[in-house]
Order: sequence, then C-alpha cells, then structure tokens
Amino acid sequence: MIYKKFYIWIIVQVILLAITPVLFLLVQSKDYMVVTTYSLAALWILQMVYLIYYINKTNRDLARFFNAFQYQDASLVFNEHQNEKAFQNLHQSFNGIINAFGKVKIEKEKDFVFFQHTLDLVGIGLLAFDHKGDVKLCNNAFKELFLVKDFANISELESIEKSFPDFLNRIKSGRQKLGKYLVKNRILKLAVKSVDFRLENEQLKVVAFQDIKNAIDKGEMDAMHRLIRVFAHEILNSVSPISMLSGSLIELYEKNGDQPCKEALSEGAISNTLMGLQTIRKRSKGLMAFVDEYKNLTQLPKPHFELISVEKLFLHIETLFAEEFKLENIDFTYHLQDKEQELIADEKLITQVLINLIRNSIEALKGTESKSLSISTGEANPVNFIIVRDNGAGISDELIENVFTPFFTTKENGSGIGLNLSRQILRLHGGTMSVRSKPNRLTEFSLQF
Repeated sequence: MIYKKFYIWIIVQVILLAITPVLFLLVQSKDYMVVTTYSLAALWILQMVYLIYYINKTNRDLARFFNAFQYQDASLVFNEHQNEKAFQNLHQSFNGIINAFGKVKIEKEKDFVFFQHTLDLVGIGLLAFDHKGDVKLCNNAFKELFLVKDFANISELESIEKSFPDFLNRIKSGRQKLGKYLVKNRILKLAVKSVDFRLENEQLKVVAFQDIKNAIDKGEMDAMHRLIRVFAHEILNSVSPISMLSGSLIELYEKNGDQPCKEALSEGAISNTLMGLQTIRKRSKGLMAFVDEYKNLTQLPKPHFELISVEKLFLHIETLFAEEFKLENIDFTYHLQDKEQELIADEKLITQVLINLIRNSIEALKGTESKSLSISTGEANPVNFIIVRDNGAGISDELIENVFTPFFTTKENGSGIGLNLSRQILRLHGGTMSVRSKPNRLTEFSLQF
C-alpha cells in the first residue's frame, strides 16, 4: 500500500515507452512530419533515461539506507517533503527504521557505560581476552592489583611474570586456583577463577583475580588473638594460685628477714607446707598437660588415604556408643544415600572426628526430653560430605564463632581442643568443617571432603 503510487508510476512509464516507438513508426513514412519523427525519437530516449534515473534513485536510497546500518550511522535523514508521493512514503519508512535503530544504539551505549562503570567499582580484578590473546576487557581492579597500565594483548603481561600469559591460557574453566605472585616487591595471594564461552564466532575467556591475602591475614590475626586470650586465661589460672601459695609458704619460714630454727616449727606449719607443695605440683602438672595438649594440635600425623565403606564406618560408631545411647535414652540413626557409598579418607582420623562430634552431641543432649542424634551422607560417591545432627541445647550466636578456637570450651572439664583438632584433620583431607545451630532445636556439624 505504501508504494502503490511508485508502482503505478513505473507502469505508466513502461506504457509510454511502449507507445512512443509505435508512434515513431507511424510518422516515419510521412515526409511532412520529419520534426515530429525526430521529436518522438528524442522523447523515447528521454523516457528511457528518466525511467533508469527513477529506478536508480530508489536503488541509491536503499544503498544509503543499508550503508547507514553497516556503519551504525543513526544520523542519516531522508527528505520526506519531495514532490513524488511514492518517495515521501519510502523516506518516511526509512527514517522511522533509522530512528528506532538509533534508540537501540543509544540504549546499548548506555548499558555499556553502566556496565563499564560497574566493573570499575568491583574489587575483583577481571580480564577478558580471545583465543589470540587480544584483550577485550580489563577493569581498574586488575590494573591496580598487578600495577599495570593499558595493554592490548596478554603477552604484554610478561612484565608481571614470565609464565603469566601461559598461565592465563592454561587455567581451566570453572576451577579455582590459589597462587602467590611477586609484583614489584609485593607478595599477592590470589584466588583465580576463569570461564570460557563463545560469543557468536569468537571464543572468549574471562579470568577473575581476588586478593585473599588481607582476608587470610585478618583471619590469622583474629585466630592468634583468640589463642593468646585463651593461653593467658589458662596460664593465669594456674600461675596465680601458685604465686599466692608460694608467698604464704615463704611467710611460714621467714618473718621480717629472720628464719626460725627447726625446733620452732610446729607440726601445723609442716603439714601446711606439704599441702602447699602438693597443690603447687598439682597445678604445675595441670599446666604441663595444657602445654602437651597444644603440642597435640601441632603434631598431627599425615593421613593415609584409602577407600572406606561408609556403612561399616557408621556401624562402628553405633557399636562404640551403643551402651551410652541406651543409658541416655538417645534415639540414634544413620542414613546413607546408597549402601555402597565409600569415602576416600584416613579411617582412624575420620573415626576420631566422628567420636569427638558424637561425644559433644551426647553432652549437649543432657536435659533434653526427646533426644535425637543422626549421621547422614551426601548423594555423591565417593562421599563429599557427612552431617552430624542433634536436637540438644545447641550453641548461641555469641559463642558459635569461637567453637573452633583452640582451648575454648563451655564445658566444666573440657579441654577445648576437640573441635579444632577435628577441623585440622578435615583440612588434612583437603576439606573443612562448619557448624550451624538453633539453640534447643538443632545443631548440625558438616564435614566437607
């Protein structure tokens, strides 16, 4: 409908081109119409030229229109006020499409600017490059982390480390890698992760670099401060009574700088002296035991890895505590996703971890009416995690952050090394241990392998 007038005008031109030669043949045989004959011939040529021009004008407009798209030029404007109505409609359509394209282009540029500024605010270094190593994206965090300026290809990053470009190409998609890098006298501890993907016909890789040194250092400092507080508390508890008691004993044997003779000593003084010395020895032994427990934390044996039947492991735990479960009226259950499930671990060390956790759960269940204790596994085989769950007293929000701190305990006779020792054993297995608790409802220890 839009180009109806254009089609009609083309048809009229074609009809006129067909009629003109017929008239030329009719008047050619008449000598008195020589001028008319030449006029018709000239008119026929003009008609053909005009028709070619008319059609080419459309082709030229189409060429300009497609070039505008090819070069993403949204500034092109076609004249909508021409004499030919057909071209007015055509140009209106062209302008409408170009305006819509311009709006899309503006929105795309706005999104890109927003995306670029967002990337620059992110604290994680991001680097994207293609299979040739040409850089497609690099945010400010990456440049600040490695102290580099703008670069076009990852081969230019040899200034960081000779093998750094090769490392970027070799890192596998989806895997996190931890590494240390010396960059201008700074040691960087980085967590590196990459993603490979295809964008149209282009293969791209995005690599993320997160500086974990500060987080690790802060965690180590916090752990050290907690450990020092516990040490100071335990040592003062032992040293203070020893100091006071030794002062009292000295007063029995020395008054105003004079020492009484042996005959002047009463049986009570001798008895008090022996009692005081026994107390000093007892507290000294307690302090030595405390130090020995600390040594146990730092001298863990190297694990011997083997395939363990999880069902046999759980049955062994159930047998060990069967009598205690019966005496304490604890409903103990274990659940496996598959009876054939196995675990790659050191059986003795993992058994020790489970014994520690079960022992803690039994303590926590005291005072609970309906006592429930369970062990379960994940779906994977070999097993990737084990969960120990009870409905005992639980751990408050104030204490839960300290449960893995060495020598921290809420038990009257507890040593405070069981959970820390268990977590260290999990770390030797390349895993970790975590806890979540809702007091008087649920406490759950997860062993992640």
